[in-house]
Amino acid sequence: MVISSQRAQSPEHFQVPEPWSGDVEHAPILFLSSNPTIDESGREEYPRWAWSEEWIADFFFHRFGGGRKQWIDEDGIRSLQRDGSWGKAVRFWTEVRSRARELLERDVRPGVDYALTEVVHCKSRREMGVPEALPECARRYLQRVVKLSGARVLVTLGKRAKVAVQQGFSRSIPPASEEVVFGPIPIGEHQRYIVFLPHPNAHMKRTFEASVGREQLQVLRAFLRSQISQQLII
Repeated sequence: MVISSQRAQSPEHFQVPEPWSGDVEHAPILFLSSNPTIDESGREEYPRWAWSEEWIADFFFHRFGGGRKQWIDEDGIRSLQRDGSWGKAVRFWTEVRSRARELLERDVRPGVDYALTEVVHCKSRREMGVPEALPECARRYLQRVVKLSGARVLVTLGKRAKVAVQQGFSRSIPPASEEVVFGPIPIGEHQRYIVFLPHPNAHMKRTFEASVGREQLQVLRAFLRSQISQQLII
């Protein structure tokens, strides 16, 4: 259902699934959400099946800068349109940037200080088809993407992503637990924290401090600083 939600004129116009956005291998923070929304107008300069593999890879690794094109503006909140203009500010990207600033306590570089991924990678409006696709998509890709990531703090946004992460890392996260911070736990080659936050569209307080408390926030900040310092030394 999530795939059929696209109304592409032809297969070559189909908008490809999003594996991630940004330097997923090195960014210290990784945000995980349900699935990417789709621009049904077709105005966004976004990979179609007709694109070459080189251009598709460049788009996702360098979506926030440093690629063959400036795919997203320097603020990390507006996407390049096919006519060369910039689209409207994306609320989700704006919120994520604010959460990264809160965690790092400084201005941030989108795609460098944080990367984005989803538990369902195909695009749709209003999470159409996500409940049906989530078990299979998460089984295939969630742990593979997380292990590829160099992030030390994994920030899960919203209820659907939370369910997928709880199930995918059930050895470290009790399924019925009401806690919102877990770690540090070994995932792949790194010790990491997993944090559950409300979705950026939720009508409630969505900051780290409101969700995890000031004391836990300071623990996360200290852990992240120590991990970034170790990377710089290496």
